[in-house]
Amino acid sequence: MSRDVLHVTNNNRGRDEFARDDHMEVDVLVIDDSDASADLTLLAIHGAAPHAKVVRFHDATKALRFVFLAESTPKLVLLELGDPLHRGLHVIERLRSNPRLRAIPVIVLTATRDQSAAEASHALGANGFITKPDSREDYCSKVQALVERWLH
Repeated sequence: MSRDVLHVTNNNRGRDEFARDDHMEVDVLVIDDSDASADLTLLAIHGAAPHAKVVRFHDATKALRFVFLAESTPKLVLLELGDPLHRGLHVIERLRSNPRLRAIPVIVLTATRDQSAAEASHALGANGFITKPDSREDYCSKVQALVERWLH
């Protein structure tokens, strides 16, 4: 199975691996600072959409920079709120404030069980909020269902 995943990370020289006005076709943007969680998310995405072009970021700020500078418009954003919580919420806020990006579905996939996080996500315009289940199988099923719903 071909896995078209670009991992964009800081190369420790202060530059990102993209530039202003670069255009990259992206189906799914995954923002998750946990490698284990992101790997499971990527596995589920490719189970539902084997040819999806996926970009994954560890850092929410860099993900926003990518979307704004590279003028990339993903079809779906899967967002781990992370810690601190406000970084993930800031992603939703920034996407919703931009006319080019506001229609992109944003689904929060998070381990937090904090109801206020769900309320804040919805208030900012998230299209969904899913608390990660304990089993890998349940998690993959939920992600696959989301991908099938929003990409097909």
